[in-house]
Amino acid sequence: MAVMRKSTDRLETLRRAAEAYGADPARWPASSREELGDLLDTDEAAGILAEEEFLDGFLNAASAPRMSEDLTNRIMAGYEAPKTPAGVFDFLRTLAPGMRLLPAGALAGFGALGLATGIMSASAQEPLTPEYEALAYVNDLSVATLNEDGELEWDAE
Repeated sequence: MAVMRKSTDRLETLRRAAEAYGADPARWPASSREELGDLLDTDEAAGILAEEEFLDGFLNAASAPRMSEDLTNRIMAGYEAPKTPAGVFDFLRTLAPGMRLLPAGALAGFGALGLATGIMSASAQEPLTPEYEALAYVNDLSVATLNEDGELEWDAE
Protein backbone atom coordinates (compact mmCIF):
# COMPACT_ATOMS: atom_id res chain seq x y z
CA MET A 1 0.00 0.00 0.00
CA ALA A 2 2.85 2.37 0.81
CA VAL A 3 4.47 1.65 -2.56
CA MET A 4 1.25 2.54 -4.40
CA ARG A 5 0.92 5.81 -2.51
CA LYS A 6 4.55 6.67 -3.17
CA SER A 7 4.18 6.13 -6.92
CA THR A 8 0.96 8.19 -6.99
CA ASP A 9 2.78 11.05 -5.26
CA ARG A 10 5.66 10.77 -7.71
CA LEU A 11 3.24 10.81 -10.65
CA GLU A 12 1.66 13.97 -9.24
CA THR A 13 5.15 15.49 -8.90
CA LEU A 14 5.81 14.52 -12.53
CA ARG A 15 2.53 16.17 -13.60
CA ARG A 16 3.44 19.41 -11.76
CA ALA A 17 6.93 19.45 -13.30
CA ALA A 18 5.50 18.88 -16.80
CA GLU A 19 2.91 21.64 -16.29
CA ALA A 20 5.52 24.07 -15.02
CA TYR A 21 8.43 23.34 -17.40
CA GLY A 22 6.82 21.63 -20.39
CA ALA A 23 6.90 18.09 -21.78
CA ASP A 24 10.62 18.11 -22.62
CA PRO A 25 12.58 16.89 -19.57
CA ALA A 26 15.66 18.73 -20.86
CA ARG A 27 13.99 22.02 -19.85
CA TRP A 28 13.35 20.82 -16.31
CA PRO A 29 15.66 21.64 -13.39
CA ALA A 30 18.39 19.07 -12.83
CA SER A 31 16.97 18.05 -9.44
CA SER A 32 13.57 17.22 -10.97
CA ARG A 33 15.18 15.25 -13.80
CA GLU A 34 17.18 13.17 -11.35
CA GLU A 35 14.23 12.58 -9.04
CA LEU A 36 11.77 11.61 -11.77
CA GLY A 37 14.15 10.08 -14.34
CA ASP A 38 13.15 6.45 -13.64
CA LEU A 39 9.43 7.33 -13.96
CA LEU A 40 9.76 8.71 -17.51
CA ASP A 41 9.68 5.20 -19.06
CA THR A 42 6.26 4.27 -17.60
CA ASP A 43 2.94 4.37 -19.45
CA GLU A 44 1.41 6.81 -16.94
CA ALA A 45 4.29 9.24 -17.44
CA ALA A 46 3.96 8.90 -21.23
CA GLY A 47 0.26 9.89 -20.97
CA ILE A 48 1.06 12.92 -18.79
CA LEU A 49 3.87 14.01 -21.12
CA ALA A 50 1.65 13.54 -24.22
CA GLU A 51 -0.97 15.91 -22.76
CA GLU A 52 1.67 18.48 -21.95
CA GLU A 53 3.28 18.06 -25.37
CA PHE A 54 -0.06 18.90 -27.00
CA LEU A 55 -0.34 22.01 -24.81
CA ASP A 56 3.28 22.98 -25.59
CA GLY A 57 2.58 22.75 -29.31
CA PHE A 58 -0.54 24.86 -28.94
CA LEU A 59 1.32 27.53 -26.93
CA ASN A 60 4.26 27.58 -29.34
CA ALA A 61 1.94 28.06 -32.31
CA ALA A 62 0.00 30.80 -30.56
CA SER A 63 3.05 32.75 -29.42
CA ALA A 64 4.34 33.49 -32.94
CA PRO A 65 2.75 36.79 -34.00
CA ARG A 66 1.61 37.08 -37.57
CA MET A 67 1.96 40.62 -38.85
CA SER A 68 1.91 41.63 -42.46
CA GLU A 69 4.43 44.02 -43.90
CA ASP A 70 1.55 46.23 -44.97
CA LEU A 71 0.65 46.83 -41.32
CA THR A 72 4.20 47.96 -40.58
CA ASN A 73 4.13 50.32 -43.56
CA ARG A 74 0.80 51.82 -42.50
CA ILE A 75 2.07 52.42 -38.96
CA MET A 76 5.26 54.05 -40.22
CA ALA A 77 3.31 56.22 -42.70
CA GLY A 78 1.21 57.58 -39.83
CA TYR A 79 4.29 58.50 -37.82
CA GLU A 80 5.52 62.05 -38.19
CA ALA A 81 9.04 62.83 -37.09
CA PRO A 82 9.29 65.60 -34.48
CA LYS A 83 10.25 68.98 -35.89
CA THR A 84 13.57 70.28 -34.66
CA PRO A 85 14.01 74.04 -34.24
CA ALA A 86 16.38 75.60 -36.78
CA GLY A 87 18.31 77.62 -34.23
CA VAL A 88 18.37 79.77 -31.15
CA PHE A 89 16.04 82.40 -32.62
CA ASP A 90 13.33 79.82 -33.28
CA PHE A 91 13.64 78.65 -29.69
CA LEU A 92 13.33 82.23 -28.41
CA ARG A 93 10.35 82.84 -30.68
CA THR A 94 8.52 79.95 -28.98
CA LEU A 95 9.12 81.69 -25.63
CA ALA A 96 7.90 85.11 -26.88
CA PRO A 97 4.31 84.96 -25.55
CA GLY A 98 5.54 84.50 -22.00
CA MET A 99 8.38 87.00 -22.33
CA ARG A 100 6.05 90.01 -22.58
CA LEU A 101 5.09 89.52 -18.91
CA LEU A 102 8.70 89.39 -17.74
CA PRO A 103 9.14 93.15 -16.98
CA ALA A 104 5.92 93.31 -14.97
CA GLY A 105 6.90 90.21 -13.02
CA ALA A 106 10.38 91.58 -12.33
CA LEU A 107 8.93 94.89 -11.14
CA ALA A 108 6.47 93.16 -8.82
CA GLY A 109 9.23 90.91 -7.48
CA PHE A 110 11.59 93.79 -6.76
CA GLY A 111 8.76 95.75 -5.11
CA ALA A 112 7.95 92.82 -2.84
CA LEU A 113 11.64 92.40 -2.04
CA GLY A 114 11.96 96.09 -1.13
CA LEU A 115 8.86 95.95 1.07
CA ALA A 116 10.11 92.86 2.89
CA THR A 117 13.56 94.41 3.39
CA GLY A 118 12.05 97.60 4.79
CA ILE A 119 9.82 95.74 7.20
CA MET A 120 12.66 93.54 8.40
CA SER A 121 15.08 96.43 8.90
CA ALA A 122 12.48 98.55 10.71
CA SER A 123 11.63 95.75 13.09
CA ALA A 124 15.31 95.12 13.83
CA GLN A 125 15.89 98.66 15.16
CA GLU A 126 15.23 99.52 18.73
CA PRO A 127 12.97 102.52 19.21
CA LEU A 128 14.70 105.71 20.31
CA THR A 129 14.05 107.06 23.76
CA PRO A 130 13.12 110.74 24.07
CA GLU A 131 16.58 111.58 25.44
CA TYR A 132 18.33 110.13 22.42
CA GLU A 133 15.90 111.80 20.05
CA ALA A 134 16.61 115.10 21.75
CA LEU A 135 20.36 114.45 21.54
CA ALA A 136 20.11 113.68 17.84
CA TYR A 137 18.23 116.93 17.34
CA VAL A 138 20.62 118.91 19.50
CA ASN A 139 23.75 117.37 17.91
CA ASP A 140 22.55 118.76 14.65
CA LEU A 141 22.50 122.17 16.30
CA SER A 142 25.85 121.58 18.13
CA VAL A 143 24.46 122.96 21.37
CA ALA A 144 24.61 119.95 23.76
CA THR A 145 26.70 116.84 24.47
CA LEU A 146 26.46 113.84 26.78
CA ASN A 147 28.59 113.76 29.89
CA GLU A 148 30.08 110.62 31.49
CA ASP A 149 26.88 109.90 33.40
CA GLY A 150 24.83 109.95 30.20
CA GLU A 151 23.17 113.29 30.97
CA LEU A 152 22.86 116.19 28.57
CA GLU A 153 25.17 119.17 29.02
CA TRP A 154 24.22 122.39 27.37
CA ASP A 155 26.83 124.61 25.93
CA ALA A 156 26.03 128.14 26.83
CA GLU A 157 27.46 130.23 24.12
